[in-house]
Amino acid sequence: MPSMIDAYNVTRFDRTERELQEYLMFCLAVAGKKATVIATKLNELLSRMQPGEDPFSYVLRLQSHGLLEAELMRVRMGKYSLLRHAYPTIATRFSGRLSSVPISELETVKGIGPKTARYFALHSRARPGDIAVIDTHVMKYLRHLGHAVPNRLPTRSNYGRLENLMIAAARSSGMGMAGFDLAVWSHYASGGMTPLPSLEQHG
Repeated sequence: MPSMIDAYNVTRFDRTERELQEYLMFCLAVAGKKATVIATKLNELLSRMQPGEDPFSYVLRLQSHGLLEAELMRVRMGKYSLLRHAYPTIATRFSGRLSSVPISELETVKGIGPKTARYFALHSRARPGDIAVIDTHVMKYLRHLGHAVPNRLPTRSNYGRLENLMIAAARSSGMGMAGFDLAVWSHYASGGMTPLPSLEQHG
């Protein structure tokens, strides 16, 4: 049985291949959903793996028997049309190399956009490069800083501008991006119970 994703502490740079597979499956399913709920549902989905089986092998076994969508529905995962195609795709294409698959290659999978690809890399790689995950919490934060931010989640065409703003804010805080991102998420997810990162004052 896999270890359940900790939605409040997703940053881990020592994940095994098996754990990376589980984490990418989580990243695909969690967009627009409550992280704690999806972590529980994914854990339930993978609870029927056979001894020695990894998540990707399990997905491909279910697909080969025509059972993948039924299992997704059993745990009420949601996004059935997307995941029944995306899960076998990532299992086929990325098995054994998740620690190094380029972000641009992750983005070629339907269902993995700039945000999902970066969310996976940022919280699973010690040196993911200069990247930022732009989600609703981050957009609230950028508005809090006084930046002009669109009402809807960014498209590929305007993602880069918002990403650069978040990268600059993280640098000003003196924190690494993974920790900075988690602090911003925790603040808004907790209804303001945890503090926002402090930024250096430049005069």
